[in-house]
Amino acid sequence: MVFVGDEQFWDLGWPDVEGLVIDAVGVVGDAVRVDLHARQPTVACPSCGVAALRVRSTYMRRLADRPLGGRRVLLRLRVRRFFCDNGLCSRRTMAERVPSLTARYRRRTTALARMVQAIGPAVDGRAGARRAGYLPVRTSRDVILGELRRLPDPASAQVRVLGIDEFAFRRGATYGTSASIGPRWSMIRSAVDFDTPNSGASWRIVRFVRQ
Repeated sequence: MVFVGDEQFWDLGWPDVEGLVIDAVGVVGDAVRVDLHARQPTVACPSCGVAALRVRSTYMRRLADRPLGGRRVLLRLRVRRFFCDNGLCSRRTMAERVPSLTARYRRRTTALARMVQAIGPAVDGRAGARRAGYLPVRTSRDVILGELRRLPDPASAQVRVLGIDEFAFRRGATYGTSASIGPRWSMIRSAVDFDTPNSGASWRIVRFVRQ
């Protein structure tokens, strides 16, 4: 049984994330839902660095996380928005952040994002989405490709083997060119559209993914 404020339970599952307090834990359908909030009483304004004390409002962030006991995990993080009382600062409000847990505007934790990034290079988007369902992790082809695009570009080196191919986005209407550099890197998306195949149109490389 997990009790409210049980730090031992949190440390077992998330040892690298500090400063959070559990409010409730429950099983909803096929998912484990964990309600939590940040422990620190103040936050520093990201613009001026002055400590903010006054709470303006709160809102709930829903973050998907790594599976636990064969179930999906949903974290419901209660976030406070503070006033900045520094009259010389251009920022009026700011939300508290937990950088070790997730990043701004993300719907999944950093740990789950790394898991999805590990799936993508091994297979492709659609096959990766099917395989993730056995973990179980809810994801899609677009999510996997989006996480792959967040990976840093590989270090530039002399190209020894370059494969170029043309294919149709819409047959008879729009064509594209794909390029692959072997044996470790290959493209996941074509960057050029042109009207007819074999037109010799210029194109550019968007992103490589590890094989």
